[in-house]
Amino acid sequence: MQWVIGGILVASIAWVMFEVVRWWRARRRNQPKGTANAAASDVPGETPALFALDLAVKTLERRCEALQRDLEEHARREQEILERLNRLEASASASTSATGPVEPLAASPEYVEPMVLARRGLDAPAIAARCGITLGEAELLVAMARGEGRSEP
Repeated sequence: MQWVIGGILVASIAWVMFEVVRWWRARRRNQPKGTANAAASDVPGETPALFALDLAVKTLERRCEALQRDLEEHARREQEILERLNRLEASASASTSATGPVEPLAASPEYVEPMVLARRGLDAPAIAARCGITLGEAELLVAMARGEGRSEP
């Protein structure tokens, strides 16, 4: 988003510069030959075209300033979000390192891997074949894994 606003700001400034150069060239072409210094002392806005150009430049300057303010506001918000994300990541890593890894079944280490597989959604025959437990044990673990997601009143 920052790049888009910055690009718009640069494009607006380039357009203003283009219009000023175009106005300056048109003014030089329309001057009589002996009045080059007299035209330099003219006050902008004397003719409708000059007034319109001056108005366009001022409008674009205001737009550029508004875009700059928006860009600064977005940069400030982005910084706040990054700081919040860093705090959340730090607190998450601190809580994970403080409690250590959570074992699915701390009472029986031989069923840790089958329980993890059951929670991931493997069926009982696949768990039994992979972990070397009986089909009845695997079915029990699958039923327990399904029941963990439900809350009883």
